[in-house]
Amino acid sequence: MDLGAIWSQVSSGQAAPEDDERERLLDAARTEFVAHGFRRAAVADIAKRAKVSRQTLNRRCGDKDDMVSSVVGREVLQFFLKLAPLLDPGDKVEDQVVEVFVTGMRECRANPVVAALKEYEAESMSVRLFETEHGNYQLVLSVLAMRLMGDGYPEAGAKQAAELITRITATLLLAPSKVLRAETDDEARNIAVTYFIPVLRAAREVTE
Repeated sequence: MDLGAIWSQVSSGQAAPEDDERERLLDAARTEFVAHGFRRAAVADIAKRAKVSRQTLNRRCGDKDDMVSSVVGREVLQFFLKLAPLLDPGDKVEDQVVEVFVTGMRECRANPVVAALKEYEAESMSVRLFETEHGNYQLVLSVLAMRLMGDGYPEAGAKQAAELITRITATLLLAPSKVLRAETDDEARNIAVTYFIPVLRAAREVTE
C-alpha cells in the first residue's frame, strides 16, 4: 500500500484511476459481505454474482481475505475522500478533527459495510482492526498523522494522537457505549471536544 499516493488522493479529494473490471468484482464481493457477513459469504457466490469463474475472481482479487481487505480498504478510502473538504490546510486542525469525527460517525451509521461488521463480525473485526500492521489501520493512522504534521505537530505526537483517536473511534463504532453516546451529531461533537482536543493539545508538546 502506497500511503503517499493515498494521502495525495485524500488531499486532492480525487480517487486514483480505477480498474473497472476489478472494481466490478469487488462490488459483487461487497454485496455478498453486506448480505451474509464476511465469514459466511462464499467465494463461489461472489463469483456467481459477478458472473465470472471462481478462478477469474481469485486471479483478479486474490483469496477471500484479500477481498475483505480490499472491500474494507475501499470503504475507508471513500470515507476519507468524502471528508477531504473538511481537511483544508487553512482551517484550524483541532476543529477539523472534531468535524471529521462527527461527520465520520454520521456516515458510518448509514454505511452498510459498517452495519454488516457490527451485526456479523464485531468481535473478530475489532481484533483485526487493532492489528497495527494491517493496511487499513495504517491508512487511517497515516492520513490523520500526516494532517497533524502538516500543521506543525511533532511526528511522535502526531502518531500518538492519531493512534489514540483512531482506537477510540473504532471502539465506539463497533461497540457503542451507553456512557459515551455518539448516536447524534451533538453527542459525537461533545465527545470530540471534551476528549480529543486535550489529546491534540498534549500531542503538540511531545518531544521527538
